[in-house]
Amino acid sequence: MAHAVFPLLFLQASISALVTSCLAWALLALARRRWPGLDARRAPWLLAQLAAAVTLAVTMLPAASQLSLFSAAPLPDAAGWSVQVPDGLMTVVLQDRAGEVAALDLLPALAWLWLFAYIAGAARHALRWRRVRRELRALLFVAERLDAASLRRHPAFASHRAALPPVREIDAPVSPMLAGLLQPVLLLPRHMRDLPPAQQQLIVAHELMHLRRRDPLWQHGATLLQLLLWFVPAAHSLHGRLQWALELGCDRAVLAGRPQDERRSYAAALLAQLAMQARSGQGRTTAPASLAFGAHGAQAVADRIRLIRDAHPGARLPLASSAALLLLPALCGASVLLQPQFAWRDGAEAASSPGPAPAAPAWQAPLAHLRVTSSFGSVNRPGGTPHQGMDFGAARGTAVLAPADGRVAVSTDQYEGGARYGKVVVIEHASGTRTLYAHLDTRLVRAGERVQAGQRIALSGATGKVTGPHLHFEVSRQGAPVDPQALLEGSR
Repeated sequence: MAHAVFPLLFLQASISALVTSCLAWALLALARRRWPGLDARRAPWLLAQLAAAVTLAVTMLPAASQLSLFSAAPLPDAAGWSVQVPDGLMTVVLQDRAGEVAALDLLPALAWLWLFAYIAGAARHALRWRRVRRELRALLFVAERLDAASLRRHPAFASHRAALPPVREIDAPVSPMLAGLLQPVLLLPRHMRDLPPAQQQLIVAHELMHLRRRDPLWQHGATLLQLLLWFVPAAHSLHGRLQWALELGCDRAVLAGRPQDERRSYAAALLAQLAMQARSGQGRTTAPASLAFGAHGAQAVADRIRLIRDAHPGARLPLASSAALLLLPALCGASVLLQPQFAWRDGAEAASSPGPAPAAPAWQAPLAHLRVTSSFGSVNRPGGTPHQGMDFGAARGTAVLAPADGRVAVSTDQYEGGARYGKVVVIEHASGTRTLYAHLDTRLVRAGERVQAGQRIALSGATGKVTGPHLHFEVSRQGAPVDPQALLEGSR
């Protein structure tokens, strides 16, 4: 892929990822109204972030343009021109498109600017992640490791018999947390010993439930996706919802089947942790490398207490989970299939693609009035295939004329076995020259008929994969594509 067009490709991929993320957020927001229990489900929120990241990657693949359902949305060419044919005579009128060309010239500059901005933003978020991890490692370094004897004497582990991860205790105003991915460490503040033993045991059960549910893996994966999608506001909201779902999921798993007095004790532990943070001035802890008990702000703690006090363990949502698993990947695929495409010149590809112009007599125009919307050799996206013909803007039902005498070789609705070109007519002319007319509304000739120059052969339309009504016109000689403009200019 040429380095000159990579920024344009990345700009288009970024826009597609932005749209995917916003649509996923909107769909999940609507689903939450129908299924409130969705708040405690991890999969939908992570899949929504993953759908946006996959869209960003897939849209940049060289073959992605072939997956789109639309042809390129034509952009004006720098040498825009139109051909009018009054009384059978063809006059070329050059149009002044300086303003449009100037606007197009800004697009590559904006694409490069966005690429540099993305790299800077990603580097900033990566440095923030590294700083938080460094601070967390410093906490673990100064914390005291509790051996087996200390754990047996600790009230939080008095009745615990299962295997434990490494446990460290620190005299600092931090929340109890599970830190690390490959070798998780349970970090407990010393002030937690001041709580009743039942509350301590519930706090430890909450953190160990994170480990049992493999929440650190989910959290680190979501943080990596947030780094890739740092420029998408909806992705940050989805990440916050995932963190909320991790905590709610553990709350419900820990409290499942427990009596009401233990639920009240659990809520009291959350309040005690919030009060400690308020006294120490800690406020909200932001440690994306850890899963901290009660470290999501006063409003989040209040919401959790209300759910703990009033709600029973969440009912299973097989339908909602299955819908998320199906709809979010489908949304990602739709973003690729419906991605907008743009046409612009790639000098190297355009220069190599035209075949030799045939020395032929003057041709008539295929339309009474020619308005060029896409030129020969332009590409519909960076890394795409050069345009093999010319596109002319034409209202549906405009008469399409044979430019020269010939014989109809093809008249079909399924050209070359597919529907991409819609209704097509192909005419063979002298000297091995063939002309193709695509996206027609009505075909007026059949294969094998002889046609004369200026004869009506079809009506223009918008059949096939198009963004609007127009005539796609191709010329080839001995099988090699030829720029139709060379033949049309010869008719002036």
